[in-house]
Amino acid sequence: MFQRSSKLSLFLESYVYGKFLLVDFKTYDTGSEGGYILILLGDYTDEDVKIIERNRLFPRTIVYRDRGRLAVHIIAYEKHGFPWLNVLMFLLTLVSTFFAGALNAGANPFGPGILQGWVFAVPLLSILGAHEFGHYLVARRYGIPASLPYFIPFPSLIGTMGAVIRLRGILPSRRALLYMAFAGPIAGFLVAIPVLIIGLSMSQVVSSGLAGVRLVFGEPLFFKLLSLLVVGKVPEGMDLMLHPMAFAGWVGLFVTALNLIPLGQLDGGHILYGLLPKYHRWVGWVVILLMLPAGLLWNGWWVWAFIGLLMGPGHPPAVFNERDITTTEKVVGVLSLLLFLLSFTPVPIRVVM
Repeated sequence: MFQRSSKLSLFLESYVYGKFLLVDFKTYDTGSEGGYILILLGDYTDEDVKIIERNRLFPRTIVYRDRGRLAVHIIAYEKHGFPWLNVLMFLLTLVSTFFAGALNAGANPFGPGILQGWVFAVPLLSILGAHEFGHYLVARRYGIPASLPYFIPFPSLIGTMGAVIRLRGILPSRRALLYMAFAGPIAGFLVAIPVLIIGLSMSQVVSSGLAGVRLVFGEPLFFKLLSLLVVGKVPEGMDLMLHPMAFAGWVGLFVTALNLIPLGQLDGGHILYGLLPKYHRWVGWVVILLMLPAGLLWNGWWVWAFIGLLMGPGHPPAVFNERDITTTEKVVGVLSLLLFLLSFTPVPIRVVM
């Protein structure tokens, strides 16, 4: 644990006392970073904020504003070691997604054929990487203690369980949390667009009377719109066989929709808490209850209902709770809902005999 330093006393004397009323104070230390959050009350100008942020006493200072209140987030130290575990998990995920991609491409993954899996693995990891680095970069911008992305290898149809960043126990600002949560889905969605366009252009229309067991993937609204633009209307009695790159784009939309579910600490849960914290918990319970009958359509919703119960429908409080919702934040909320509606499908996967 680091101790309060003479630098903090000097900061208070130089920037706070006589100018602001100090109404709250918090010290934090995650082991990887540590600092202080000061809640100040008083009249301030843009120049006052800039002067505080430019102080040379500490490595980084971030100021959050809210109608006559300031939260001054002082980052006193940050440790930067080489992210060995992150790199190792990414390399393992690279192998597992190349393996899955080779199978999707009809190649033998036990040999040189695994290299053909790049048409699935590279686009998919680009979408997942954009999503998680969107979170990470905005978290860094707003001083939210967050790890680099951890990619999760998993032997499955897509070779991964996605990627996550780890938030280290403190949420400095509700507004900062909102922007961080939105940055991931919008970044991943934007990368998924060209992936889908290129992938759909290489997909084939085939007879739907093919023998054997087939997996049929649900079509989110955005996928349907792009399919109509790129492929055109699929004739009756025919199906669209997705190219592995198009499948990677579909997975990207699926991941976006799952993350935007307004539940717990999923991205959608963070966004809902950032906008309407009073309604976060009961909306979470409603979502869990809706997943129970939805499981009759797709069994996976029962798994997500169980995850929601384990995670809990609540949300840890932010240190600084802004009272105002700005126009920008309302736009973020509307865009988040739009992304969810464009990416969501009630029956993502079904088996056709």
